Amino acid sequence: MSTGFTILSNLKNRYKLIRTVEITLLSVFVALIAFSSLYVLNANFITQLITSVLLGIAAFVIRFLQLGLHKISEASVAAYLNTRYAEVEASADLTLLPEHELSSLGKLQQLTAYKNLKSLATRITFPNRIKVFLILAVVALAAGIGIQYSSFTIGSFSESRMAHETKDQQTSVVKNLPSEIAETKITVTPPSYTRIPPYPVTDFNLNVQENSQVTWSLKFSGLTEKVMLVTSSQDTMAFSAVGDLWKLTSTVERTGFYQIAWKDKTTHASDFYKIEVIKDQPPTIKLTNLNQFTQVAYNSKQIIEANPAIGDDYGLTDAYIIATVSKGSGESVKFREEKIRFSVPAKVSGKQINAKQGLDLKKLGMEPGDELYFYVEAIDNRTPVVNRSRTETYFISIPDTAQDVMVADGGLGVDLMPEYFRSQRQIIIDTEKLIREKKTISKKEFGSRSNELGYDQKVLRLRYGQFLGEEAESGIGPVATHAEEEHDADEKPEDMLKEFGHQHDTENEHNLVEEKDPTKKGVDGGKKEDLLADFVHEHDNEESATFFFQSLKMKLKAALAQMWDAELYLRLYEPEKSLPYQYTALKLLKEISNDSRIYVHRTGFEPPPIKEDKRLSADLNDIATASREYQVLIKEHFVTITTALNVTEKLLAQQATTLTPKEKNLLIQSGSELAREALENPSLLEGLTALQEVTGQEGDLNTKALKTLRKVYWLALPKQPAQAGKSNSVLHDLDTKLIQQLALPKQ
Repeated sequence: MSTGFTILSNLKNRYKLIRTVEITLLSVFVALIAFSSLYVLNANFITQLITSVLLGIAAFVIRFLQLGLHKISEASVAAYLNTRYAEVEASADLTLLPEHELSSLGKLQQLTAYKNLKSLATRITFPNRIKVFLILAVVALAAGIGIQYSSFTIGSFSESRMAHETKDQQTSVVKNLPSEIAETKITVTPPSYTRIPPYPVTDFNLNVQENSQVTWSLKFSGLTEKVMLVTSSQDTMAFSAVGDLWKLTSTVERTGFYQIAWKDKTTHASDFYKIEVIKDQPPTIKLTNLNQFTQVAYNSKQIIEANPAIGDDYGLTDAYIIATVSKGSGESVKFREEKIRFSVPAKVSGKQINAKQGLDLKKLGMEPGDELYFYVEAIDNRTPVVNRSRTETYFISIPDTAQDVMVADGGLGVDLMPEYFRSQRQIIIDTEKLIREKKTISKKEFGSRSNELGYDQKVLRLRYGQFLGEEAESGIGPVATHAEEEHDADEKPEDMLKEFGHQHDTENEHNLVEEKDPTKKGVDGGKKEDLLADFVHEHDNEESATFFFQSLKMKLKAALAQMWDAELYLRLYEPEKSLPYQYTALKLLKEISNDSRIYVHRTGFEPPPIKEDKRLSADLNDIATASREYQVLIKEHFVTITTALNVTEKLLAQQATTLTPKEKNLLIQSGSELAREALENPSLLEGLTALQEVTGQEGDLNTKALKTLRKVYWLALPKQPAQAGKSNSVLHDLDTKLIQQLALPKQ
């Protein structure tokens, strides 16, 4: 058993050795590739060495854990032999077991497995990729040597370093000379969704698309230690040295300005240059073939053509119609929203499309009284956040012509009329029509229609009678006595159909007026004493009705009397005699309508009365001028610019040659306000350059830059609005105009 265990242990160590060599070759390959790549990127030697070694170690550890070499054991090797070599008869693991745990047959099989394993040990091979990684390592080594050889023109890496040191010694004489930008190359790469290829720019002032990548490539005339780009948002970005060039790539997101600063022995800075960003505009949608409000007849062709013209500056990705159908009215209204695609084009793409889609109202399930609200929405191809735009909402309705319309007379203040209520004017129109058609219709039909008009006149009379407290017909016309009523009741036989029939010509037919409780009056016909009569409003007494004033009540009574006579002649089938009474009643109703309106008196300025004794006397002793004291709070803007302007005026007037520390500090403080204004007005950028020349240079004061700075200060200050009150200015109008038209000559 111990001998079999030894064979398996040797095989395990052999497998680990093979895999270790394989992993080592892989690590060498990774390290060589990293070293060559960093060399191409002009990294220093220490960085190349440390980075490549760390990457090689990382590759070794990752591959080691991936293969699980730390978990390999003799049992794993035995399992591998059992599956790959039939000679061991799947019994290689028996050699690892002690003999006292095996039966006689097991011991015999263990001896057989040991013999087979011993004869097979020299021919066992394990899977590996040593050849592949060896070739890759050799290729990486050759490539690295070739890259370094092609990068040097003289000698090896050490010789190249010595050449640089020699060059530094040779140029030590001109180190004190300031370096300048000798060559410039600016490349703009717009976002990919704009489909605009990269293009070069020859001017430092940039006008680029939003989120474009701008690459500056600068070459200086002298030795430069560091190059920076400073933006208006106080961001500072460093250039990277690539050979004798300095490169920087940045994404431009907003409008502003920037400045390039570099350092050799001292620090230098360029002028200020503006950056203008071209915003990605949202899509434009024009729908000109359709009015915003459209009514469609139910029996017409219910198809509305929506043909919008959609465009975008860079491209469209989608466009559709959002339609909402409104059904019902009031609290039972229901809405259904749908997204409708255009039939033309089948796919929305490109910068400009002419879309077409017919809105079939029947397919949308619209019926009379329904309404359709829709708008067109478009999406462009901007990334990562798209731009959306939509039209205003368009309304399409199918009017419902079957709705009932209630007509009320203009003089009524309360809507108590049923749907079949007819006005006096309608009764007149129907009466005149009946008179014209008298010769063309039968006598029976003529009488029936005249009687129906009399009934309508009666309903109208009862309705207006409610406003006078006449809630029954007893208010107008003769009233039967109790004796007559009792006599009529005794002689009139009992009507059997009254209990089961439906009567029209009764005093309160169709329940037009609410029935009153007869128990309010005495049984014997006399009225009981009512203590509250002086304090309540009685409806059954027309004299106590309080709906109208007394003059209106008299006119309304007269109108009711005219309606009574009009109804009488209509019942007698004599509409010609009824017309004059109807016209008189209509005239009275219109007068009541006009008299019941409320008019508001228009008020205006009422001057005080004139004293006649002082009129035309020219005496002004008692007349005083109106005066009022108030305080005006003036908010000061551009405080530092105003202060700096005074400093520049003083320096130019005194022809000063130097700046005091206080004056220099005041000018520097104005730079923040001037920079903020330069974001909105790029023409003020020359003021920042002039400010830098005035405050940054030692020695005599630059008078030319100071004059430019003064002009920019004047341009930056806004024009103050005119204010009421006394002015403290000592300037004449001509002086003010001179300052406004100030234009310095070019020097």
